[in-house]
Amino acid sequence: MKRILLCAPVLVIILATSCSKTSKSGNSSAPVFYLSSATTYSPGTSVVDSFSYDSSSHVTQFSQFEYDTVGGTPTVKTWSAVFATTGTATPPASYTYTTSNINQTHELSYDGQGRLVKDTCLSTGYVAYYSYPNGNIATTVLFNGSTSNNQIDTIFVSNGNATTIHTYMSNSAGTADSLVGALNFGFSTTANPLYHSALTNAMGPLLYTLQVDNYGGSLDPISVNALNTVSGTLDGFSGVTLNFSLINDAVGRLNVMSASLLGDYEIIYFKYY
Repeated sequence: MKRILLCAPVLVIILATSCSKTSKSGNSSAPVFYLSSATTYSPGTSVVDSFSYDSSSHVTQFSQFEYDTVGGTPTVKTWSAVFATTGTATPPASYTYTTSNINQTHELSYDGQGRLVKDTCLSTGYVAYYSYPNGNIATTVLFNGSTSNNQIDTIFVSNGNATTIHTYMSNSAGTADSLVGALNFGFSTTANPLYHSALTNAMGPLLYTLQVDNYGGSLDPISVNALNTVSGTLDGFSGVTLNFSLINDAVGRLNVMSASLLGDYEIIYFKYY
């Protein structure tokens, strides 16, 4: 089931993201740096996301690690998606999704512009459809192949940034999907640590779906810039604007991102190769 971007009461779950790059890309559109790691701390929880890349800047692995003591008993969970890349400009045709008791192969399909349009699990009914109306991103996920258990995300993109996200999910009444969240984002002039064109154009929407539907968060593999504000309505978050403090390192890369409200906090520490 979908893990919403905001957790009660009011704070964004900022993902800990860690990336490792096996070799530098020859693609002139790729950035001059790659995210090595980002660890997020919040009360009782820490989350690490990790990435590996091939020589063409495609993601070869994306995984999440979560350490949680909120329930009183420490729990540790992890999952990974390993992508079948070729080391060429061609995006991966499939990936293997693995947890402690799951091992699934997913087939990926793209349109003529190299954008992801379908993610199909070969052993279950799971299927996700992606489309790009008016330059925005629309995602429909059928968790078991049925519209009775689905999520629909619409990401509105402006000036290269995901400025608004609407999330719909099926309801117990069996009627039309219900709007469960509408969030608006503001952006700084600082570069988004995860963004580069090879990743975003082919894989950005898929990475967004994977992280939200697993351990949650607001990792942004789509926007050019790093966010600095969030407002809107979702799971008890309503009527306020949450502001983030951003600290850059000596060469202008995002180093620390933090927010606090009503005694809660989130802090991310970024590192680079």
